[in-house]
Amino acid sequence: MAGSPVQITPVPSVNVWAPGTIHPPAGQTVHVGQSYPQWTVNSSGDGYVGAAAATSNKPIPGSEFFPERRFRANQVGGFNANYYLNNNQDVLDNFNQWSNDTSAMHFADYVRANPGLEDAWSSTYNQHNQSRWDWGATHWKDFGSTPAEIGGRIKPLVVGGVQHHPGDTRTIWTGPGQDQAKADFAAWHFDNAGRNEGRYGNESSWYMSAEQQGIRDAEVAAQLKEIADAEAAAMQKVAEGAEAGRLASRRGGGSQTLGASGAATFKGKGLTSSENKRGKGRGTGQFKRPYGASNLSIAATGKGNQQSTLNL
Repeated sequence: MAGSPVQITPVPSVNVWAPGTIHPPAGQTVHVGQSYPQWTVNSSGDGYVGAAAATSNKPIPGSEFFPERRFRANQVGGFNANYYLNNNQDVLDNFNQWSNDTSAMHFADYVRANPGLEDAWSSTYNQHNQSRWDWGATHWKDFGSTPAEIGGRIKPLVVGGVQHHPGDTRTIWTGPGQDQAKADFAAWHFDNAGRNEGRYGNESSWYMSAEQQGIRDAEVAAQLKEIADAEAAAMQKVAEGAEAGRLASRRGGGSQTLGASGAATFKGKGLTSSENKRGKGRGTGQFKRPYGASNLSIAATGKGNQQSTLNL
């Protein structure tokens, strides 16, 4: 099943509101680093605070949304990344494209995820006074994307675009030591798109789906029908054989031998009750002697074992 490619929205340099902060008047344009009569941008890059709170040159603590922004495969119960990617090539292709598109970089989390960058940003804050986002974007442009460093930094990439609330934005960490990135991406795709598209997060869900149960039921029904047809054919053959034997018996298809006093035998095969060719229509009740004389020997009752011959 093919799904829609993940839409990657470049991360803007102007950030969204953090909860609990005071917002500038509706409709007022706010720019990172720009001061206003009552408002200024929070140096954490996550929201806005009152001007008085922004006068200090101390680095703003890390965002409370940083840990929850990272999406991991274990957040989706029962999900099997290998099964999902093996059965959804388009998702794997999407990951390969997305993971190499650094326009989706979350530059503030790029600083936070790499301890060396976080220390460098914090230790030089009095000199640059930049938010993590702006400092991270500059570092990535000047150093992070060079061949010497591009393979050595964790790169948190945004999936699904930057959301209005920073706590709703999701990132997946790519780069060295992030072998689970592909599984994290697959889980995010399933949780946000694949499930609604009718895809399955593991083999058990696929096997127990109504579609697969219907296929198995149809196969069982076909097998039972095949067995029933074979049994019916065998019974028909037996019945036909019995009927053939019964008809043959009625037609006189068998051989019958008639005996009289043991001395003379007559074959009844082929005789009918209506006509005898040699008897010229006189039936089987009377036999005509067609050739010569037939002798029937009958033992005499007189003395001396004499035999009498009766000519028929």
